[in-house]
Amino acid sequence: MSTRHSLFGLVLGGILGLTPMLASAWERGNHANDWTKGATIKVFVDPVPAGAPAGTAAAVTEAIKEWNDAQAKFGGLTLMTTGADKTNSEIHISWGKLADLGAGITEAKKDADPGFTKTTVKVKIPFDGGLNDRGITRILKHELGHAEGLGHSAKSDLMKEDAYTSKPGKAPTVADVNSAAAFTPPTDDDKAGKNNLWGTKEKLSISEDASTVTSSGTNFIYDYNLHALSQPGLTDPVTEFSIAMLPGTGESDFTVTGIPSGWHSQFFSGDIAPGGLLNDTELQAPSLLSFLADSPSHGVQPGQTVNFELTSPFGPGTTRAFTNSPNFDSNEFVKQAPAAPIPEPSIFLLFIFGLAALRTAAWWRQRAAGATTFLPTTWVGIRIPS
Repeated sequence: MSTRHSLFGLVLGGILGLTPMLASAWERGNHANDWTKGATIKVFVDPVPAGAPAGTAAAVTEAIKEWNDAQAKFGGLTLMTTGADKTNSEIHISWGKLADLGAGITEAKKDADPGFTKTTVKVKIPFDGGLNDRGITRILKHELGHAEGLGHSAKSDLMKEDAYTSKPGKAPTVADVNSAAAFTPPTDDDKAGKNNLWGTKEKLSISEDASTVTSSGTNFIYDYNLHALSQPGLTDPVTEFSIAMLPGTGESDFTVTGIPSGWHSQFFSGDIAPGGLLNDTELQAPSLLSFLADSPSHGVQPGQTVNFELTSPFGPGTTRAFTNSPNFDSNEFVKQAPAAPIPEPSIFLLFIFGLAALRTAAWWRQRAAGATTFLPTTWVGIRIPS
């Protein structure tokens, strides 16, 4: 969809629903197209600066090992520093002053790197400003997730923009990342994303989704019929079904009206205050509505179809959803919801929705300016600004 709209189109879009930017549970980041499945990637690390905390070199080893271990089960990427030099490396970790960088940074584009033969993903990590080796390790883990292709995700304790924070909704402070608390490992959400992007093992779960929308006159009813395929070798149940929301959507803007027995829903907010140690080049994550099985036995078994239903007073948009299974097999769905009858709006309501559409479109253009991948999401409501 073009980002150029007439005022009429924006007003109409506010009523019928917009097609916004990329979203899912795990997110495709800036580097989601830079690697091949099962690849081994050489990582060149600049010499640790004098004055860096003791254990800084070990922080690199720890961060790389954790991502490698998380992906080994399904044949994902392997990061390797052994034998890495400027002729064969494709990730370049360098060090900088916190005052200059402001945060850990993974540059948005894999690009030419002076002195290197290959293009590299450049990862810049602060080493001073009160950071200890634990803080550097935490920043490295987050940024290497980006370097391998994951964006921010509201559902991942490691890849969300406020990872490690003591104040949810705000990026972590130096004290937060320096914490003596246990490290946050890659989550099931992260592993599902890495498996989908780079895994080489055969899937154990494959799903299909058919979505429809109807109008009751005062609300729109969104039906998602999730079907787990029954084929030889497919043994995993589907244990998660997540839907991305437009910016500004809150829990009061929709109602979950249909959910299978043995499942529950949870809303994950992607609203994060700007700034902080993880304010890198990736886009802000959308909020998510996740449906989660209470146990694998309650999941959607191969051959089964289950229904999830939402209601909202706001118009239909494009569906963008995601599944996960115990073996991190994920499926992504992009479905255009059919047009539904729209009650005749008053002039005031038309004006309010037009303002909401203008606000959303401006946000979309601002966020999309640096994106490399555009995938639409579900829109089940937008909060009207006061």
